[in-house]
Amino acid sequence: MDLCWPITAMTCACRRVGRAVPDEENFSCMGMGPGMYKWERWPQIYHGGVHFMSPEEAKDFLTGINKKGWVHIVETHGTPYTGGICNCEYPLCAQMRARLEHNVWYSMKKGHYVAVTDEEACTGCRKCVERCHFNAINVLTGTTKASVDGFACFGCGNCRAVCPVDCITMEEKSKIPALKNLW
Repeated sequence: MDLCWPITAMTCACRRVGRAVPDEENFSCMGMGPGMYKWERWPQIYHGGVHFMSPEEAKDFLTGINKKGWVHIVETHGTPYTGGICNCEYPLCAQMRARLEHNVWYSMKKGHYVAVTDEEACTGCRKCVERCHFNAINVLTGTTKASVDGFACFGCGNCRAVCPVDCITMEEKSKIPALKNLW
């Protein structure tokens, strides 16, 4: 948030279409970069306008999104330029649905990290299972311990954020041979 300007809150098309959320209650996504100065040219996209934010306001905005348990999807609009951050949830998010239901891999790529559980420290509360949008966490048969399927994990960190005993860590995928090239 400290490197990009301007930063805006904008409405989410997925929420507008999927849940009929009114524009004034629908500012959950973010637009970034100089293109945001021209938002008025595309009213069909930017329903309700945009709200410009300082970097600190943007960080607070994302903290609120984290508390909801939604996934952040960085939109590059031509790598390496960040165009925005979609903040949504499955099955509502069109990008997540394209990837998870139809394997349209370019719509959403996996992160650089993967969740790993310390099964001995796990208390079996299942909060991580409930928070995972990717069905990457299961309870091991015959136990109450959570286990992450690294092949299904997208590295969003939602599971780590709700673990009351901090038994989930985020590990670099590049250090795990079977996962390092899976995006």
